[in-house]
Amino acid sequence: MIRGEVRHVTIASETYYIRTARLTRNDTYIAFMMDHAAGNHPESFALAADLHVALNPDGAATADTWSMIGGLLLEASLAADAGGSISVGRPVTKRKPGISANELLDLPVESLNWRRGLSGVRYAAAGTPGTKFMKLDPGQSAPLHGHNDLEATVVLSGRFSDGHGTYSRGELVLGEPGMRHKPAAVGDEACVCFVAHRPTNLWRFFQ
Repeated sequence: MIRGEVRHVTIASETYYIRTARLTRNDTYIAFMMDHAAGNHPESFALAADLHVALNPDGAATADTWSMIGGLLLEASLAADAGGSISVGRPVTKRKPGISANELLDLPVESLNWRRGLSGVRYAAAGTPGTKFMKLDPGQSAPLHGHNDLEATVVLSGRFSDGHGTYSRGELVLGEPGMRHKPAAVGDEACVCFVAHRPTNLWRFFQ
C-alpha cells in the first residue's frame, strides 16, 4: 500500500480523493500519475506507472480517478466549444507498441540476463529504452547516490528501504532530482525492482 497523505481535487463540483506516495512530494506523484492518464509519459515511465497500477490497489484507484477527471475536463472543453452540453466517454490513452506490464510480470526472474555492476548490485535489461531490472540480494544495498532527473522504481518482489521509507510489492518510488538515497534489501528475500528513467541518446549503450 502507498501509505501517504490523502489529497483531494474538485472538478465541476465533484471531489476526488487521491492517496499520494509518502516517498516523494505529493505534487510529484500527482503529476506523474496525471501524465500517465493523459498518455504524456515516455514508454519507460508509462511501463513503471502500468506496473504500479497493476500491482497496487491505491495506484489503480489513482489512475482511475485521473481518467475520470480527464474525461470531465474533455467533456467540459467540448461543451464550451459547442456552446452546450456534449456527452463523451473517457479519454483513450494511446500507447506505442512494445512490451506490456503484464508481459514484464510474466518474465521468469531466473531467465533474465543479470549482470553485476561495479557496486555488486545486479541489473538486467527490461527491453525498453530507459528501463532495467535491479536485484538486491538479502542484506545487500546499493551505494548512496542521487539523481539528475526523475527515476521511477516499482517493487516487483521482496522489500527494500532507502532511508526515506520501506517499500514492498507494487509500491512506486519516485526519486526526484537532487534526492539522495541508498536502497537496501529488507528481510530474507531478494528484492527485484523495475527501474525507469527518461531515455537519452546515450541510454542505448547501457542496454
